[in-house]
Amino acid sequence: MRAMVVAAVATALAASPSLAQAEEEAAPTPALLTQVLSCQSRDALGTFAELLFLQNRPPAWMRPSKLPKALDGMIGLYGFAVKGNVSVFGEPVDHVYFMSDWVVALLPRASAERVIAAQKMTRAPIAMTEQYYRFVDPEIGPMIGGFAPTGDAMAKVFVDAFGGDPGAKTAKNPPSPDTKMLLVGCNYAMASQDDFLAAARGAEDTMRKAGADIRRMVEEGEARPPR
Repeated sequence: MRAMVVAAVATALAASPSLAQAEEEAAPTPALLTQVLSCQSRDALGTFAELLFLQNRPPAWMRPSKLPKALDGMIGLYGFAVKGNVSVFGEPVDHVYFMSDWVVALLPRASAERVIAAQKMTRAPIAMTEQYYRFVDPEIGPMIGGFAPTGDAMAKVFVDAFGGDPGAKTAKNPPSPDTKMLLVGCNYAMASQDDFLAAARGAEDTMRKAGADIRRMVEEGEARPPR
């Protein structure tokens, strides 16, 4: 999954000035990370992405961090503890998370709901999870967003594929997301609002297809159930 983040890094860098130029324009400071979290600078995302994932040399005020229990099961998510005055839309944070094109922070629901209301986000048409959005530019993004931790969605795919084993970690009833917390931040994917909404409406069909594909691979001996 780290390849997904690296691919997102490449996209960010392609849409940004050269690293040398970006570093001249803005150092990787807590204030700059606040801009990234708040959908204010795709160029700054390129600077952080280069340092964190390509050079593996985060600034002194950032360090890799384990994921909290609320984010159990989420794949391709990379966490960093941060020092200094870092915030997401005015809400102070001490950890940030990178996932593909997303840069987010985990907020208590009350704080997240303040951001959702202040940023005039709309509930996305996804029945299987809770997600909110507002596009800065409806044609190319970025997208301000908030969403529930989604580790249970992947667990459900495996349950659909392999069936429920009461003794297995992926039992018939996968763990529910922590409804007391929401991830809030920015998605820098170069995509339109129409494309996002089309994908959102088809999310459940996509997950069902993923489960069916895994089940077929098991039946054909190409994959084994998780232990």
